[in-house]
Amino acid sequence: MSYQSDLGKVKGLGSVKHGFGHWWMQRTSAVLLIPCGLFVLFSLTGLDVTTAATVAAWLSKPLNAGITLLFILAASYHSALGIQVVIEDYVHHHVLNLTLRFLVKVLMIVTMMVGIYSVATVLFG
Repeated sequence: MSYQSDLGKVKGLGSVKHGFGHWWMQRTSAVLLIPCGLFVLFSLTGLDVTTAATVAAWLSKPLNAGITLLFILAASYHSALGIQVVIEDYVHHHVLNLTLRFLVKVLMIVTMMVGIYSVATVLFG
């Protein structure tokens, strides 16, 4: 007895072909965002004055820079996965779907690179 539809059998699509990995990475990045986000939030709200120089001094500490960078990378990845799901669900034109998913991945990579560069500049320079 098979629980797969006839069309799914013909196309070779099942419930564990690609969706589980996407779902798992979405949940993993969400769990990672909780402690990192809380650390950044409480650390920055605990500063006396939130001027650019104060935040730069806070970010120049390796622990703060590492957790902030982890937060930026996880948030970029998590948001790209979420937007990808929305595009897959609601954009039915195949070429537009592929184009938008490509642009989301490019934007995610650019955001990650800018985050790495920004944190590294403050930390090392």
